[in-house]
Amino acid sequence: MRRNCSILAFVIALSIVVGYVCPQTAKTVSAGTASKKITIKVDSDFTLKLPANWKNQYVKKKSKSKKHGSYVAFYAKKCYQQKKEGWLFSIMRYKDDSYTDMPSYELVGKWRGYNYVALFPTDVQTYGATKAAKKQYTKLNAGSLKAAGSIQPVKKQRKGKNIYRVSDFTLKLPDSWKNNYTVKKSKKIKKGSYVAFYAKKCYKQKKEGHLFSIVRYKDDSYTDMPSYELVGKWKGYNYVALFPTDVQTYGASEAAKKQYNKLNISVEKIIHSIRP
Repeated sequence: MRRNCSILAFVIALSIVVGYVCPQTAKTVSAGTASKKITIKVDSDFTLKLPANWKNQYVKKKSKSKKHGSYVAFYAKKCYQQKKEGWLFSIMRYKDDSYTDMPSYELVGKWRGYNYVALFPTDVQTYGATKAAKKQYTKLNAGSLKAAGSIQPVKKQRKGKNIYRVSDFTLKLPDSWKNNYTVKKSKKIKKGSYVAFYAKKCYKQKKEGHLFSIVRYKDDSYTDMPSYELVGKWKGYNYVALFPTDVQTYGASEAAKKQYNKLNISVEKIIHSIRP
């Protein structure tokens, strides 16, 4: 994927400093303090759960718009005030996978057509700061990884016709799907639970006609599937579209085959319409 120069410039500017402590290896804070969280609305589209000991200890900077390459960056307050440094992490929005060019990142969310990516510094962030500032940075940095991974979308009610809705996501269906599909789903939302869509006539005739399923995963075991696409990620779940890899109309009538083929044309558009 072609590298996005403006995004790289931003990340490089954040990283060309001295005093870094890796979020994975920084000293841990007391168990009691670390277990307490405060939820903040970071921007109009997402929230984070921050450790309680971050209160009044950090600075947040964000881009004016919410588009490809836009960001929200977190800094340790004392380092930022003293040296305009102390970068902890940023959440950046990407429309593509160009974030894979970044030196230290994690995909933490995916919805409404954006990848929400946590970027971390790869060098020292406290150069020239006071001991008190360095201590504050180290304390906050210990919670950076979990804070970034706690991202959740701000849920907005989706309106309009042909919206298929379950408790944790919605899909936008074309007009042509009305009364032409069958849905089968698991009873509870948990790891491995699913919502499966079938062409109605094929399903009635042969219990086949599978078009796609949205399956919930807590890990990346979906990568073992023969045909899949990660289409959403929030609240600890990966929402993965799984597709059939064999014929789904065998033995069905010509009318059923025609219906299946008509619906199948819209599958890619539908899976990318997934929203919280």
